[in-house]
Amino acid sequence: MDVCFDTLKQQCQQQGMDPLAIPGFNDILSEEELKQKCQEHKRFLKIVHHSFERFISSMQGFPVLTATTDREGYVMQMLGDQTIKETVNQLGIKEGVHFTEENYGINCINLALKYNEPIEVIGLDHYHHCLHASACYGVSIKDPISGHMIGAISFMTTVDQGSPLLLTLLLMMKDSIERELQLLNQNEKLHIINQLIMNTTRNGMIISNKEGNLIGFNHAAERLTGQKREQVLFQPVHILDRFGAYLNEVIEKNEQYTDLELSFAEKDGREQTVLFDALPILDEQQRLIGAFAQIKDISRRKQTEELLVNTEKLAAVGQMAASVAHEIRNPLTTIRGFIQLAEKGFEESHAQLILEEIDRINLIVSEFLVLSKPNVVHFQNKNVKKVLEETIALFQAQASMNNIEVITEAITDSCRVHCNENQLKQVFINIFKNSVEAMPLGGQLIIRMEETPDAKVMIRITDTGEGMEAEQIQKLGTPFYTTKEAGTGLGYMIIKHIIEQHKGTLNIRSKVKKGTTVEMVLPISSME
Repeated sequence: MDVCFDTLKQQCQQQGMDPLAIPGFNDILSEEELKQKCQEHKRFLKIVHHSFERFISSMQGFPVLTATTDREGYVMQMLGDQTIKETVNQLGIKEGVHFTEENYGINCINLALKYNEPIEVIGLDHYHHCLHASACYGVSIKDPISGHMIGAISFMTTVDQGSPLLLTLLLMMKDSIERELQLLNQNEKLHIINQLIMNTTRNGMIISNKEGNLIGFNHAAERLTGQKREQVLFQPVHILDRFGAYLNEVIEKNEQYTDLELSFAEKDGREQTVLFDALPILDEQQRLIGAFAQIKDISRRKQTEELLVNTEKLAAVGQMAASVAHEIRNPLTTIRGFIQLAEKGFEESHAQLILEEIDRINLIVSEFLVLSKPNVVHFQNKNVKKVLEETIALFQAQASMNNIEVITEAITDSCRVHCNENQLKQVFINIFKNSVEAMPLGGQLIIRMEETPDAKVMIRITDTGEGMEAEQIQKLGTPFYTTKEAGTGLGYMIIKHIIEQHKGTLNIRSKVKKGTTVEMVLPISSME
């Protein structure tokens, strides 16, 4: 930039400056203030210091002093020739001083900041005579992201060592510094974004360097792997029991894994299913620099998928139930009609028994329709003891035929439950029937009913049969899962549905070769 130094000198004279005097600084930072300002410009100073150090080391024996100022003109850092530094210190120039036109006249620092152009002030261009032996060069530095001025950098040497090449070199350093600042800003933003993604995503994120050591491990990864971040960081990928082998394959063989479904048991016994990705990280030259893995918990999705499959099965069963019920009802209606016509030829008690049994079959078939379309069920307050005893009496003959002793214990006398009597009988019959089938060589069926302290009635039915394993109990209620050769797996599902309709709970305990206990808990009715 072309600067008219004569005009600038006239301005200095008009301001009353003495060219023969040594200029003074009215504003000097304290040690604490200088330290704070350097901290604020830490990144800028670090880059400049690195550039100046390389320049000074390459110019051994060349007398040059470098200075770095902020955008207001405060000197934050001085590096270079010790002789020149001692000389300018005698002139009051040191770290912490504030360069202004008012107190220092013509200087490259203020001009570079004011005009945002490269400036050189050589020898007689200075207003003060004490600076006529020096050559000074300055350029401003901008933040490449915001475009705002950060500060200025400058060279100072003797007039006989001055050269336009120093300004060219300073401009090259300016470009390098601003590029480095831009790169740091970009890296900082990327780091913030990466941390934001790593810390907020619900997916586990794992990063390894090319040597196979873990350098990234977020909170979700801790939860999904059961391993703490501080325990795995900077450790080999093999420390990750479930996923380390895949990361190692990525690093050593450049393998890729996408949408890999992995299942494993948690410490509490729950099964967890995850979707796993492992991919190489490549630089611009497509060279491997690390590996990245992502873990997504899909356990709930798997449960939903299984539920949908079961729902489809139930829809098919419902259609089948409606068809079967329709086909059975037709002949039952005909049989009932003919028996009524022939009633005079039977003993009255026999005819009545046949009609009652056919009505009961028809009723059970009606309950079977709950699978396809639940009927309107009427609830009434009933004495549970009476309902249970009637069902036991109905079942007693079948129990005797199978060499099973039915034992009743502590049957509470007057518990009333808001229920559908026929549905409860169906539940009891299904459980009794299952118990009989579990005791092919005979045994005992123990039935106990008692009132609980929380206004509920508990009915416990225990057999001495073959029992079940824990895994079999967990699968009960799954359509078409059964422990019997000729079973359908629907019985338990039906009784559980009925108990839930009655706002009750159902629990099963069993031991192989020792028997099974079914506990039903129903709320006692508060209505009269």
